[in-house]
Amino acid sequence: MRILYVSKETPFAPAGGIATYLAHIVPAMREAGHEVFLFTWTEGDRAARPPDTAPFDEHNVHVEHVNYDETWRILPVASRSLCVSTWLADRLIAKAEEWDVDVIEATDYLAPALAAFQRMQTRRGAARRLCVTYNHGFIEDFYEADQIVAPVAAELDHLCERQQCRTSDLVIAPSQAAAERLDGYRIGRVHVTREPYVFRWPEGPAAPVRDEISYIGRISVSKGLDKLVYLANALHAVRPLRQIRLIGRIVDTPFRKYDMRGYLRGRLHPKLRDSLFFTGYLPRETALSLLEPGAICPSLGAAETFSYACVESIDAGLVPIVRHGTPMAEFFPDDLRHHVLDGQMRSVRGLQRQVVRFLDEAPAALPEIRRHCRETLAPERVAEDMGRTYDAALRAKRRIRTHAVATTERACLDDVTVLIPAYKPDAEFMETVDSLAWQSAGVPRVLICDDGTPGDFQPWFDYAQAMLPDCRLVRQPNSGLLAARNTLAEECDTRLALFLDTDDLLAPDFLEHALEAWNASPRRPDAVLPQRQNFGESAECVLGHLLGDHLHLLQNDYRMTALIRSQILREIGFDATRRNGEADDWAFWLEFTGRGHVGVLLPERGLHYRFRKGSMSWPWSQGQRVGTQTMLSQAARAMCAADPGQVASLARAFYSQALRQ
Repeated sequence: MRILYVSKETPFAPAGGIATYLAHIVPAMREAGHEVFLFTWTEGDRAARPPDTAPFDEHNVHVEHVNYDETWRILPVASRSLCVSTWLADRLIAKAEEWDVDVIEATDYLAPALAAFQRMQTRRGAARRLCVTYNHGFIEDFYEADQIVAPVAAELDHLCERQQCRTSDLVIAPSQAAAERLDGYRIGRVHVTREPYVFRWPEGPAAPVRDEISYIGRISVSKGLDKLVYLANALHAVRPLRQIRLIGRIVDTPFRKYDMRGYLRGRLHPKLRDSLFFTGYLPRETALSLLEPGAICPSLGAAETFSYACVESIDAGLVPIVRHGTPMAEFFPDDLRHHVLDGQMRSVRGLQRQVVRFLDEAPAALPEIRRHCRETLAPERVAEDMGRTYDAALRAKRRIRTHAVATTERACLDDVTVLIPAYKPDAEFMETVDSLAWQSAGVPRVLICDDGTPGDFQPWFDYAQAMLPDCRLVRQPNSGLLAARNTLAEECDTRLALFLDTDDLLAPDFLEHALEAWNASPRRPDAVLPQRQNFGESAECVLGHLLGDHLHLLQNDYRMTALIRSQILREIGFDATRRNGEADDWAFWLEFTGRGHVGVLLPERGLHYRFRKGSMSWPWSQGQRVGTQTMLSQAARAMCAADPGQVASLARAFYSQALRQ
């Protein structure tokens, strides 16, 4: 297979574990017979081509340059990740075509392939390539583990990472703990494949245990340094320690005592404070050279998906101390898992007994741990599993698209009815009608519900019927927008429908591209939702995608304009008693998700939404806010009743909302 890796961090521009992963996996995949390519980018004022692209062949590397100030000027969206991925999308797709790759594997970090995956998965030929995200670790998890609050813009960046995973055909998790964390975010299609590692040191007997702690990695709360102090104090009481050496970059704490050096010294046993040493940041090779065989190496972090620092410590002959429920626990073979600490380290005496016993048994246990890691992390084994997994997933994707969907689910313009609820339309309605008449796919079938409009507005309906050859008008007494929507759904006799308000417009190619997405998407969608371009009193472009994410419980970017199964409109319906501009569209899409329906984003500004101050939707009144929250609470209860797993989304939403306040 031909595999394209997408990452800002690379072996020739290293910053952490992603570079280490690529340094190990790329040679292994090449050795297994695959061709490997790299798409990366630099930021700043000037482009910079690296002098050395190893382990990639220089002809198989594309380096894009991104000037963020320039990209934001062209695409002013709040999320930096969304801005950059949108900027990179066409270039990434072009390189994938040029190199004719079978698989695109992108990091979740920074969501670099989000926009490209969204485009590729909604266009003809979507089945040609497998879109994969490698779960190296969400930035949000490190914010949480570091106990710091993410700014709003960062919150949207974190959303991009999750949505790239959801847009992917496959998500690779390097540990079972990482897979379980992804499940907590409601992210599926996950396969566990370990990260590869090339051991430096030969097998041999374990070194004598040294009564000292050597830690390597970032000195931060997320990496478990507060837990390390707790462990050191407990252990020192029963097995005195000579020193504690912390190797790595120092990060301030989020607490009142923000200086990490002072924070750790203040919590350490008084007799250990003078034995605590910090190296600060060191080059990787220098840092590794400081690891002393036989030293105790706690790896107690909470946010990792894998830990090269822990593996490197095991390789160097140190004694790993790890917690249950973390990826580091998976470095222990099953018959040695009794040495893994309780995740919450609840019992001081139990902790002391367990660690002392492990240190006593370390001469026999350490060779077994190293042997287990050598076997499970062997690059050739990982490459074989990765290749087999990618081949099976790509075959399944192509089979699904060329058989099941192609014969039973394909849709054309005749399958679609545009549904327009109307009350007292005005001259703006002519623009709406014109946007339908000019659709590149052809003039669609249109159904208008006149919701009790006085007779002197009839000329606007006449214009619609004159411009749209297949336009039917149904009338009812004035009952409100939501009752009109229900009437339209009841009267619709095609399997697909699309709501459109009388003052909004469709982009000229929207129906053509929405149908293409419907037919091409490997997700077999129940709805295709466009991005939105506001016009009028706002020129905001709304490119985000919240569907299926816990943030959708807190905010909404969707309107009812989406290509959707008509039956779903009838099943979910609208509360016709709500007539004051409450967020019915928000509640609808939450219930859509709660019922297990699948919506895909069409990454084009297909809906042109007329925005004006003083309308029912802006600014909201007190009654609208309260009514909306009532509807949302009902939708959330319905979601959890239909799918108890949605409770995890609700809990994450509560967490995010609390931090916002």
